[in-house]
Amino acid sequence: MAKIGGTGDAGGGKGRGAVGGSAILGRLIGDRDDQGGDPKWVTLERKEARLRADQLSDLADLRRHVNARRQDRSEIITDNTLIRVAVDLLLRGHAHRLRGDTEEDLLHSVLPKRPGVQSQEEVGQEAAGAE
Repeated sequence: MAKIGGTGDAGGGKGRGAVGGSAILGRLIGDRDDQGGDPKWVTLERKEARLRADQLSDLADLRRHVNARRQDRSEIITDNTLIRVAVDLLLRGHAHRLRGDTEEDLLHSVLPKRPGVQSQEEVGQEAAGAE
């Protein structure tokens, strides 16, 4: 288990004890104990990801759009917030559908299917059934 903000760390954080993935998720969705008013980012682990220029631009546009429509501004919504939402969506809603050998294959396996458009897998299954 990872220790977040342990005592004596270089970041100068307050000791919080060991935290597992489910505890972090609980804190993110509001099932949290009193953390002394620390900001949410203090409870999160750092993970670097490389994004394409179009993804960065679209993500910033989406963040601005989401922030413009908000009524409750008690929590900061950042690009990282939206990335965490996207990761949770993938892990909770689409992990069982994730198939493929390339990034493009993986993406297509979880995108909603358009009516009348068959995936390569479906075409292959039909061809095998016709034999």
